[in-house]
Amino acid sequence: MATVEDVEAGSGWNRNGSDAARKVFVNVARRFESDILLVANGRRGNAKDGMAIDALRVRGGTTAQVLVAGPDEEAALHALLPLLQQG
Repeated sequence: MATVEDVEAGSGWNRNGSDAARKVFVNVARRFESDILLVANGRRGNAKDGMAIDALRVRGGTTAQVLVAGPDEEAALHALLPLLQQG
């Protein structure tokens, strides 16, 4: 079963911190077996692909959805949502 969570990106995703926030988010996403998508600004990207996440142009205040499907989806959400909210 897929799990979807809506969240607002934190200020750490603003211009100066966005590279660091993206790298941490992607590195944590890669630890999970589940398929993880991030949806923002009318686009979707594989959360395990830094270039795909960068293309979403997530910034502080952006509303995003995290879609997770797989055996460890609950753990993935618990790990990723705070990273997106705080940056």
